[in-house]
Amino acid sequence: MIQLDLSQRLSAYLDGELDPADAAEIETLLANDLEAQAELDALMMADTSAQEYYAEELDAPVPFDLAKMIMTADLEDGTPVPANTQRRPIWGMLAAGLAVFMIGGFGGYTFKGQTQTAEPKGWIAAIAEYHAVYASQGRHLVEVGADESDHIETWLGNTIGASFTIPDLTSHGLTFEGGRLVVANGKPVAQLMYTTADGTVIALCLQATSKSGPAPFAETSNGEFDFVSWTDDGADHVLIGPSDLFDLSEIAGTAALEI
Repeated sequence: MIQLDLSQRLSAYLDGELDPADAAEIETLLANDLEAQAELDALMMADTSAQEYYAEELDAPVPFDLAKMIMTADLEDGTPVPANTQRRPIWGMLAAGLAVFMIGGFGGYTFKGQTQTAEPKGWIAAIAEYHAVYASQGRHLVEVGADESDHIETWLGNTIGASFTIPDLTSHGLTFEGGRLVVANGKPVAQLMYTTADGTVIALCLQATSKSGPAPFAETSNGEFDFVSWTDDGADHVLIGPSDLFDLSEIAGTAALEI
């Protein structure tokens, strides 16, 4: 059986990972060993300081390019760890927690954004108006159907001036129905339409951008629709759907990786 050193045992004690007998042994040690108690106090202070620091970081959006890099990284079990790496378990937990925070952007948001309830502005306001009309069109939901996906990518990509690949969102229960061309703020916009099994419509829209680089996800809602917008690969994107019916941040994360 591997014998843990004192710092590892104290970390396990703090995390509630010891069985009752081992926990009782640690408590007896702490009651009679001032050095052990001092080391436990130091671990607790380090844990508290780290949590306070990352609590502030949780309010800041993760840069889109960083979150995208994390999500596309090829992480495999069994990755070797240098033999001379000796770190207290508490720091390993903090590092793992930070990774979960950054990846949470795509899994639960996606890249943490700031949700605001307000009337959308700019091209997103125009998209909201279009969606309110087209989402109820049924048979006339799209101009070109999903059976011509290659044509949609070429036609709309050339028209808006930004190439893209139609994202596969079936993992979110969404079926691609096709696309249409709309205009927002005098610029062409590609509108890709998806539906759920009950016919609810989600639209992914994009137009060429003048921004110099990627921008993180931003979440807004006007009470009727929810929006997740971001910028990457030379285009502004917005995902729109009925308010409070979906976790659009998860869907946006998949769309951002595939488009």
